[in-house]
Amino acid sequence: MIKFGTGGWRAVIAEDFTFSNVRRVAKGVACYLREIGQAHKPVVIGRDLRFLSGRFSRAFAEILAHEDIPVWYIEDVVPTPMLMHAVDQEGLAIGIMITASHNPSQYNGIKVIVEGGKDAPQEVTDRLEELIAPIPALPAPDVGFDVLLQQGKIQLYSNKNAYIDSLLAQIDVQAVQKLNLKVLFNPMFGVSKDIMAMCLASLRCSVDVMNAGRDTMFGQGVPSPSRETLQDMEYRMKRGRYNIGIATDGDSDRIGLYDEQGNYIDANEILKLLYYYLKKYRSERGGVVRNLTTTHILDRIAHSFGEPAFEVPVGFKYISQKMDEEDLLLGGESSGGLKIRGHVNGKDGILAALLAVEMLAKTGKTLSQLLAEINDQYGSLHFDFINISYAPAERKRLETLLFAEKYVPDFGKEVNQVSYMDGVKFYFADETWLSIRFSGTEPILRIFMEARSGEDAQRLKEVVLNEERLNLTVRNGV
Repeated sequence: MIKFGTGGWRAVIAEDFTFSNVRRVAKGVACYLREIGQAHKPVVIGRDLRFLSGRFSRAFAEILAHEDIPVWYIEDVVPTPMLMHAVDQEGLAIGIMITASHNPSQYNGIKVIVEGGKDAPQEVTDRLEELIAPIPALPAPDVGFDVLLQQGKIQLYSNKNAYIDSLLAQIDVQAVQKLNLKVLFNPMFGVSKDIMAMCLASLRCSVDVMNAGRDTMFGQGVPSPSRETLQDMEYRMKRGRYNIGIATDGDSDRIGLYDEQGNYIDANEILKLLYYYLKKYRSERGGVVRNLTTTHILDRIAHSFGEPAFEVPVGFKYISQKMDEEDLLLGGESSGGLKIRGHVNGKDGILAALLAVEMLAKTGKTLSQLLAEINDQYGSLHFDFINISYAPAERKRLETLLFAEKYVPDFGKEVNQVSYMDGVKFYFADETWLSIRFSGTEPILRIFMEARSGEDAQRLKEVVLNEERLNLTVRNGV
């Protein structure tokens, strides 16, 4: 079954992510475009550096061309936000990105981008699932990619220069150029290397690059910029003399940062830094939106400037939608993705990184100094999470317990409110919280919390892991 989750359709290569299924998705997209009367518009197709992504993207293009859908094919690897920019600026109805983003190396996937350069909303992906379901296994067509290219049914396309220009237009280039900042950049074997290098060179930064070659096993790791996956970078940051360390995930829509002392700055801290900077130092108007597993400190910052703060389900499409509805300044999630008003209509790790570089130049402060400034004004909470693998047969039991029976564990503190907007989230009287939800892309139960201290977070984790009715301790999936 082809099922679109919060970040598109993702599956294990050679099990469900096969050439036949990729062709089925392509035919479903063609049917959808005809259904909405947009079959005359080109579909732009991009890909990342994962195993067989090039071949999968060509297979997708072949089916669209055989369905008489014009294809713009990006031959070089491309960041997802760059493909979003193309869909938006060219006025296209659909863009296709072959990527599994930050997932482990055995996965590949397909992200569908819709008009305006946005992540496809659920009504679109639901309809695609309906259209794809009856399509049988599809072999490779008789006329292949190279011939279709010669016939003009597939055309090569690039918006690299336009995307770079759009990034630099958001940054005070001259202010950054004066500082000669030293940057350690880690694309995590992903697709951001060329774009980021060109932008940082334009800003006259001195840049050292690591993990920049192609490795479809991602250095035996996961291309997600968490502290656990960036230990080699942390080693270099603590021994080098860098103003900032920047890491991007596999398709460049998420970032991680290190400060000048080699301390890891997690996604929640990045969101606090950038939103505070935009409000305090750039005097920009607008509220904030976060998903329900992201720090509530953002709300405190927004309210201090007389701005609204909103909470939405996990899935960046919900953040983008709320930003459009309320004309918000920034939206973000604790997994490292954020969107800034005025650029692409989705998360863009490259822009976020460049804005962090500008922040150093415009404030004259280090990242650690800026974080201390925020914590002094708004307080701090300890964010933590655990991922627990579960057997497929267990999902129904857990869903019944949590969502039908509405079971509330004994957390040892007062629960003010319970939300079932996305999974279940418990809001405690001391302004902390804990959420439990099923991953939309993997068989994992994700448990997030924001507590008063590390000790309080550990106690909350122990409550969940040792709760008899949840019975999660036997699954070792941290």
